[in-house]
Amino acid sequence: MKPRHKRMAVIAVGVVGLTVAALFVLNAFRNNLVFFYSPTEVLEGKAPPDRTFRIGGLVEKGSVHRSKDGLKEGPRRSSCWRVTAWTSSSPI
Repeated sequence: MKPRHKRMAVIAVGVVGLTVAALFVLNAFRNNLVFFYSPTEVLEGKAPPDRTFRIGGLVEKGSVHRSKDGLKEGPRRSSCWRVTAWTSSSPI
């Protein structure tokens, strides 16, 4: 092969490799992104029930209630609060 053809082959392989790598990265982003939903969207059922999501909004003043044992991780919540988006609020 001529040097020109070798150079074109290397460039073509490089472009194909970068394209495949970009597709893998974009696929990983699509599967692992966590989106914010407002309390209104959660109450309307727009949040996906089978995926993890975050609730955006503000904590209502005076709505934070903690148990005597403080904040603990696990299935039993020791604190609760309400998140608001001005048009609706949701207990957390």
